[in-house]
Formats: sequence, C-alpha cells, structure tokens
Amino acid sequence: MTKSLLSLPLCFFLTYSLSSHAAEPDVQAAVNQLTKPAHWSGLPLLADEATKRGHDLPLPIGVSLFYNNIDADYVADNDFQVQVDGGLLGFRGPNDYVVPAEDVSITGSDRSVQLKIDAWILPFWNVYALLGYTEGHKDIRAKLDNVEGLPCDDACNGIVLPIPIEYTAKNYGIGTVLAGQIDPIIGDTPVIVMAVGAIVNANTDTTDSVIKTKLASIRVGQRYDIGSDKLAWFLGFSHQSVNQNVTGDYSFVGTDLAPLMEEVKFDIDLAKKETKNMSVSINYDFGPRNEWNLYTEYGFLNWQHLIIGVGRRF
Repeated sequence: MTKSLLSLPLCFFLTYSLSSHAAEPDVQAAVNQLTKPAHWSGLPLLADEATKRGHDLPLPIGVSLFYNNIDADYVADNDFQVQVDGGLLGFRGPNDYVVPAEDVSITGSDRSVQLKIDAWILPFWNVYALLGYTEGHKDIRAKLDNVEGLPCDDACNGIVLPIPIEYTAKNYGIGTVLAGQIDPIIGDTPVIVMAVGAIVNANTDTTDSVIKTKLASIRVGQRYDIGSDKLAWFLGFSHQSVNQNVTGDYSFVGTDLAPLMEEVKFDIDLAKKETKNMSVSINYDFGPRNEWNLYTEYGFLNWQHLIIGVGRRF
C-alpha cells in the first residue's frame, strides 16, 4: 500500500526532482532503513521518523551546476531619462530629455552559469545558496515623438533612439523548497507537489546596473523507477518578477544618428513585461546511491527559457 505523506511531506532534490520516494518495503527493506547509519552531517532532522515510515531519504547535501538561457520582453517602470551631448539635440549641451515610458520597448536575453549548494534541513524542507555568472543583452528602443523640448520639433517624429546594452554580472541568492506527496488517484504512482521560492540579486560589471529577481513556483509531477535509477517529470506554474535599474552611456559617433546626437547618458528602471509562465522539466537520478542527476527544463507561454544541469549529492 502506498503511503500518504500529507502529514510528513516527501523529500526532493534541489533541482525540483523528488529525491526520496514512498516505498512498499518488505521486511528486509525495512531492516535496511532502520539500520542505515546516520549521515555525518546529522541531516536531515527527523530522519529516523521518516525511515520508520518506510521512506528512502536522499543524501542530504547537494552540489549542482546549471546553464540557463532566457529570452524575454521588458517594459519601462518609469520615464526614460537621457542626457545628450553633441549633435543637434546636444547643441550647447549636455541637454536633458525625458522619453515617456509608454514610448520605450525593451527586449532582452541572458545566459548564465549557476552553482547551487543545498541541504535537507528536514525530510520535507530544503534550503540552498546560489552563486553564478551572467552575460546579458538588452535592446532599448525609445521613440522621440512625444519628447518635449526637442529643437527639431515634429521633424524628430518617427526617430527611434536605439541603445544596445551588453553586460556581465555576478549573482548570489537564496532559496527554499517544500514538497509533499499525494496518494494516486489513477494507477499506483503517487502525485508529487512542490513549492519553490527564491530571491536572487545580480551586480553587473559593465554598466551601473542591479538586477533583482524573485521567483515563486508550484510544480506537480510523478516519479518512476527505471531499474535502480529514477526518472521524474514535472509541470510547473511560476511567478517571476525581474527588476533592473540601468544607467550608463552610449556613443553614436560613427553611426547614422551622429548628426542628431553623439554621446548619450541614460537612466531607466526595467521590469519583466510578463511575470507568469509555464514549464516542463525532466530529472534523471542515477549511480549506486542515485547520487548523480541530470536535469532539463523548458519554459513556455509568456517567455522561453532553457535550463540544463548536472548535480551530485553527498
């Protein structure tokens, strides 16, 4: 008989795959659970209670390395502040102009490598720390149609100020995961439910910019035995807010816009245009103690992202 873990939620691995499972132990399996030596870290707490119920707990310490690629659209949180020097708009300048937020469009792409270190504090509660490196690109396009005080008046209508931004960033963050298991409604495979939350900050190296990301996610899926290995799939719904203040300067010298402006300093707050997304992920655990795992995730609906990772537990 499959055990319900509503009262004792099930453990799962940091990459959102379940790392423990409710078993149907025979006598020998129960003996193995009760006689297995405690982990050197003393984690997770209440491990004895979980093993007495017949649950096979994962190794409590994990290290994972991920590659993440995301393409998304952004909006201006406030009006676009620009200071122009040189050219017609910067004549006898520098001169300050304000582009209304609704006349600004932004697209972005980020590629990152992330290192996660996690630990099971309780059989159902995992915490982790995150360190990473990001290379990003933002294309800001600001229409000049509604900018006040331009010396070119209506002649500037239709002109778009393009500012491409390339940046690198070092990021750090913390997160937590809770998981539970529900007895199957159809078949004999339990349904796994997870809740994930994280806060990540990134400081860019090439622009005066800070990127703040908050993530909350619910994932539902199932896990299967493939020989001695484990294969899991999950469907996720997430809310992710990304806020970024971008300040810097850009030179139009040598471009078609040089007669209009030469040097531009800018300041703008960006936010993700859409905050809700869906994802599908697959995790494969393998090794003598299922200590290795491979992970992939694809995000869709309002933006696209791809995550590929490998991890090991100790």
